[in-house]
Amino acid sequence: MPSDNDPLSLDAFREEAERFLRSIAGEFATAERAGGRRASDRIAAVEELGEGHELQVKQARELQARLFDAGLAWPSGPADCGGRGLTREHDRIVERLLADMGFPSREMLFVGLHIVAPAIDAHGTAELRRRMLTALYRADIIGCQLFSEPGAGSDLAGVSTRAVRDGDDWVLTGQKVWTSMGHLADVGEALVRTDPSAGKHGGLTVFLVDMHAPGVTVRPIRQMTGGSAFNEVFLDGVRVPDSHRVGGVGEGWRVAGTSLGSERETMIGGDGPVSPYVLERVVALVERLGAADDPVHRRRIARTVAAVTAMRAAAALPDGSWGHRTASVSGSVLKMLMTRAVDEIAALAGEVLGERAFTDGGEPDAYAWSEFVLGAPAMHIAGGTDEIQLNIIAQRGLGLPRPPKPG
Repeated sequence: MPSDNDPLSLDAFREEAERFLRSIAGEFATAERAGGRRASDRIAAVEELGEGHELQVKQARELQARLFDAGLAWPSGPADCGGRGLTREHDRIVERLLADMGFPSREMLFVGLHIVAPAIDAHGTAELRRRMLTALYRADIIGCQLFSEPGAGSDLAGVSTRAVRDGDDWVLTGQKVWTSMGHLADVGEALVRTDPSAGKHGGLTVFLVDMHAPGVTVRPIRQMTGGSAFNEVFLDGVRVPDSHRVGGVGEGWRVAGTSLGSERETMIGGDGPVSPYVLERVVALVERLGAADDPVHRRRIARTVAAVTAMRAAAALPDGSWGHRTASVSGSVLKMLMTRAVDEIAALAGEVLGERAFTDGGEPDAYAWSEFVLGAPAMHIAGGTDEIQLNIIAQRGLGLPRPPKPG
């Protein structure tokens, strides 16, 4: 085992991680993944749990627990929360190995690990950090994000869900929407309004809500891809102890910023829509259909490979490579690169398949792409719209002034 105090021992760490993953690979080789490849006739831009998702969730939680117990679930985390005090590059090594070696998807854990946990780590009390971070990174609990509302999507500071203090508790009432994996979650990071008289951004606070508490109702939303990864969540007088507050009262916008910045920066990693496996599969599709010799399709292949390569190269840059720019800026750049790469993959698959992508004619690997092509436009919205990302890059990264308000 490399020294936990030596952040430069990346090669030794990679060898350790690969050795461990190979030792457990047989436990997670299923009908869904065989020989390091997905055997199922299904591919999606936005991960959706299909039939038999209970097994998928069970496998993901078991894999995460094994990683945690081996010190590989959160190498960059502090030791008292199950980490090893290493760097984020060590985290990325594990994610890349998991994707390249064909382990089952842990997409249903993404929100808890990469959106909820960073906020708790940065702003939570010592007790909240110790208890919640260990549970999240070991997948003893699954997390979700309770931010967006019917009237507050891109304008997130406009949330109207209220929290009223009642002794040692807060009582939450309101509605959230587009909650990814909310139907599986045990805890939700809720951005709510605690002071209606304060400014739009100043009266917000973040709480961790028990998703099984009385007054919490979760309703899956049917998507055009056929799945239900998103949910509506209704909070009707839900009691939350003040000990589950993340950050100070009125500091919710800063806490939410930590979550959103982390989401954008980590959406591109691992077993996602721009993994090497997805690129390999779409190129193989073009070749199998005999379209690889067509000059138009060859140009599209080149564009697709370039987009994916650029995104993954930027994602592989070590910490500090972005100069003075903040994590939110680098995260926005990566999010825009990922969206472009997903668009290119979807366009390539859609062009060579045509209507066959949406009609299940029994042709191998044809209808499988319907979810990817239909889900690709969502990437322009997920994790913050393209317009929001460009504003962050312009104002925080390039120092450009804010555009004048209309009127």
